[in-house]
Amino acid sequence: KVLPKLTTAVPSSLLTVGIVTSAVKLLGLPARTLIDIAGAETFKGGLSVLPPLGLPAVPWLTAPLHTLGILLPYAATMAAVGLVESLLTLQLVDRLLDDGKRGNTSQECIGQGLGNIASGLSSGMGGCAMIGQTQVNVQSGATSRLAGIAMSVILGLGIVVGAPLLGQVPIAALVGIMFIVCESTFAWSSLRVLKKIPRADAVVIALVSFVTVVQDLAVAVVVGTIVSALSFAWQQSRAIRALVTPASAKEGTWKTYRMVGPLFFGSTQGFGDTFDPTGDPDDIVVDFAASRVVDHSALEAINGLAEKYGALGKRVHLRGLSSDCTGLLERLNGEFPGLETPTERFGITSLHHGRREHV
Repeated sequence: KVLPKLTTAVPSSLLTVGIVTSAVKLLGLPARTLIDIAGAETFKGGLSVLPPLGLPAVPWLTAPLHTLGILLPYAATMAAVGLVESLLTLQLVDRLLDDGKRGNTSQECIGQGLGNIASGLSSGMGGCAMIGQTQVNVQSGATSRLAGIAMSVILGLGIVVGAPLLGQVPIAALVGIMFIVCESTFAWSSLRVLKKIPRADAVVIALVSFVTVVQDLAVAVVVGTIVSALSFAWQQSRAIRALVTPASAKEGTWKTYRMVGPLFFGSTQGFGDTFDPTGDPDDIVVDFAASRVVDHSALEAINGLAEKYGALGKRVHLRGLSSDCTGLLERLNGEFPGLETPTERFGITSLHHGRREHV
């Protein structure tokens, strides 16, 4: 972070690598280099290090199903992780540049897929956008895709022409750059609000940070998404409740349950526990104006409720349902006894034994 204040003609990360490499060589410091890690064969240079063009040597024709069974799990895993990391990188670039433009996620995904297919068919290795390298690139002044293309070309030339020189780069120099990248990427402001946010969110932040260090960012995002989804489902499952209104003069002996909160697979148990089929009058109204029927489990919960009341000779009147939900209930139930769906008067219509009657 000091070098950019002196000059921006050369990227600060490149200057850092050059300075550390020169210091190690001039002072004879004991430092492990890239060639020590990857071996001399990797950094011998020349065209021989490039993969041969052509289809991979796999038995596509002799055993296609067996080959597909081996490759598909790895291909699906790599594709999922690659897409997650590429989309995260795109989000990071939009935040760093802040030029009013936003990347096209569909374009990025399709382009990455086509590129990886072409790479695989030519004995290459698939890849994805890299958050660390992209951040270094943007902080060095990159503003367009030309920077990424230039980085790829220079990296390829370095492997072919300057591999022996690259092999002398100390690991410590690269580790230092990655520490700076991590420090810049991490949202330090999240630590200041840990005591002010819900505990579930704090657990997700800590878990994602831990998995990022132990595994990688893409895996951490998947884990964080799953944990957040489960936490949200648990919280919403406890949000369902009913405001009970006794029988009124307007609706005769009807009792009204005004539901509040989403009705979905996680809240169906609480929804069923709200009602008292034995003690309720012959007609009850379930008002969904302040609620929302989300999934098929919610429809089944409504069916189950009507079945309980129908077995006792009582009727359930539904109010405030959307037209889509009403249509689904009618298609599911047909001549379902004891269930009535909404329309005009009081927002309620009778659907009983296959004929529609106004109530």
